[in-house]
Amino acid sequence: MESDLTEKELRLATFMSEISEYCYSAGWMQNLEYALWNAVINGERKYGQSYITEDDISTLIKLSTDANAWIVYDDDKEETALSLKEWTEKFKKDVEQNKGIIKG
Repeated sequence: MESDLTEKELRLATFMSEISEYCYSAGWMQNLEYALWNAVINGERKYGQSYITEDDISTLIKLSTDANAWIVYDDDKEETALSLKEWTEKFKKDVEQNKGIIKG
């Protein structure tokens, strides 16, 4: 993981990656940040061979609130933190352009 994340952002990135590992056996599944945010908004959901649970969602909300950030994966920079304001705008715009981005 990139060292330019704060400690709180790193905790969030690590937890998001753990869900990806558990559900897909992949360190960071493509569009993971979208699937997880969709679960934060809409509740528990199937993801890969498992589920994003209510406990996962509670932890994601707590960690993202503590960090005031959401982690996105960038091919060049790897895990990158966006402020929650930047992320919610990006999420809305990206999902409007590609509804399939939240599948998983």
